[in-house]
This record gives sequence, structure tokens and C-alpha cells, in this order.
Amino acid sequence: MTWLRRILKVVHGFEDLLVALLLIVMIGLAVTQIVLRNGFDSGLVWADSLLRVLVLWIALIGAIVASRERQHISMDLVTRYLSPPALKAVTVITSLFTAAICAVLAWYTLDYVLMEYESPSMAFGKVPAWLCEAVMPFAFLLIAVRYLLHAVMMALGKANARESAL
Repeated sequence: MTWLRRILKVVHGFEDLLVALLLIVMIGLAVTQIVLRNGFDSGLVWADSLLRVLVLWIALIGAIVASRERQHISMDLVTRYLSPPALKAVTVITSLFTAAICAVLAWYTLDYVLMEYESPSMAFGKVPAWLCEAVMPFAFLLIAVRYLLHAVMMALGKANARESAL
């Protein structure tokens, strides 16, 4: 079991590093674009398109991290008053529902990315749009797997309703 924990620690570190790097690049590019536009009456032609792609990537990688930490937005007014067995049942059901929705999203975003691949369009420069959008099915699939594993671990009694599964 320690080898699995080590692998997960590396994966979690990579996720955190990726979000930080993307955010640094995005901020740096946005500041550069502002300085070039205001100070030199010019700018990078491809910067605005790249910034939109970076927002997509940060949002989805951030959602992956949030699913790992079980920090997604939730309404827990009712769950605060549930007994431990009821809380466990509600948590399993909501985790399974979330996994199912994310699996459907992964399927349809994969279909979308494949359509973009078949009819190539450029996102910016010579970078194809499908490559920029490829994060979507991957992110939704990973989130679905995490919530499915959390539901299974909760059902088996190996996880707490408020703790991270992966």
C-alpha cells in the first residue's frame, strides 16, 4: 500500500505544480500584454487566445485538485443535521451521482475534441484547437474516477464522509 501512496503523492504534487505554473504563465502573459498595449501601443497577437486557453486549463486542473481535496462547492445545510449512517448514505449517493455526471461530461467532451480533430481549426498560431481542448475529457474522467473511488471507499467504511479519498 505504501507504493500506491507514493504514486498518489507524486501525482498530487504534479497537479499542484501544474496549477501554479499555469497561473504564473497566465499572470505573466496578461501583465506583458497590458504593458505592451498601454506603453508601446502594440501587443502579442496570439496572447488573448492563449489566455483563454489557460483559463480553461486552470479551471479544469483546479477542479481536479478540488475533487482530490473534496472541496467542490456544496450545499451542506442538511448534512450537518444527519446522523452518521444517514450522512454516509447521502455522501455515497452524491459521490456516485457526481461520478456519473462527470463520466457523461468526459464522454461528450471527448466526442467534441474528436470532432475538432477531424475538422482542424487553429486556436492560436499553429496550435490546433483540439489540443487546447484535450484537457476537458481527461479532467472530467479523472474527477469521475475520484468520486467513484470515494463512494466505494465510503460504502466499504474505509473513508470518512468529510475526508479525501484520493
